Amino acid sequence: MNQAEPKGDALLRWLCFGALAWAALVLQAGGFTTSIHAGMAFLDWPLSNGSVNPPGWLTELDKFAEHSHRLAAAGLGLLCVAIAWAHAVRETRRTVRLAAFVVLGLVVAQGLLGGLRVLLDQLNVGGEGNFKAVAFAVAHGVNAQLTIALLAGLATSHLALWRSAESASPGLRSASRLAFAATLAVIVAGALMRQNRSTMWVVEPTVTGLFIPAAGEGSAWWFNLLHRSGALLAGALTLRLAWLLAKEGRKGLAAAVAALLTLQITLGVLGLRLPNNPHVRTVHVVTAAALLSTLAASALLAHRREGRLRDA
Repeated sequence: MNQAEPKGDALLRWLCFGALAWAALVLQAGGFTTSIHAGMAFLDWPLSNGSVNPPGWLTELDKFAEHSHRLAAAGLGLLCVAIAWAHAVRETRRTVRLAAFVVLGLVVAQGLLGGLRVLLDQLNVGGEGNFKAVAFAVAHGVNAQLTIALLAGLATSHLALWRSAESASPGLRSASRLAFAATLAVIVAGALMRQNRSTMWVVEPTVTGLFIPAAGEGSAWWFNLLHRSGALLAGALTLRLAWLLAKEGRKGLAAAVAALLTLQITLGVLGLRLPNNPHVRTVHVVTAAALLSTLAASALLAHRREGRLRDA
């Protein structure tokens, strides 16, 4: 074991995993808000109708979805401030301390992206198009996934699994990078679909219809194609990673990757069967974050002994 490695700090570990669980709730609230098209329930930001307790938010679904998302996100921001401070005080590993502050930076950026999505919306600025608001909404969705993935990696650095990690083969390191990149690309395509409201569902999907949109044209058709067919490539790369993980004795990670991939594919197909059910699409988004985070942790563990990720 590396002499510089600590035995583990329980406070930092529980802070990170607590924030990770809270981040999943924030993502669920945000995903549901998008699924029911409630992102502009309030036209102002950071307050909601000028208040932290706006009238109607506990009785009207769209207002509840949006305001609860904002409140939960504020709580996550405070948690990440605590994480950054605690790592600055207690963590001896330079790269881990840096990661804690990067997480805080991403959370701050996430809040700003959400605010710009509201303030630059067509309902606030007028005009015929809504490109700026949609662009910030897409960035908001993708950054949420990246933030949770990095937070998961930070949490992993406080586990015994991290301290006891063995060097991975070059094939496993390469497979982990490819699976992560391909899954992230599919998530970006999905964010483009959702935020542009260009999801073209098929009520009675055929085998080809599951992956090739049967309707639509232009960018909407391409967003759907990239998301659905891209999922085939990402799924194959992820399965290959799971096989290599199991082959090199990392059976727990292999099982987690395979299980999350199976669940995600099932939710995607179920979404085609239940196009008007916002809960299926919301869980699909949350599961994507869980899968991406597991892939991020797998990649970091696979590169554990490489010089660029060695603890300082």
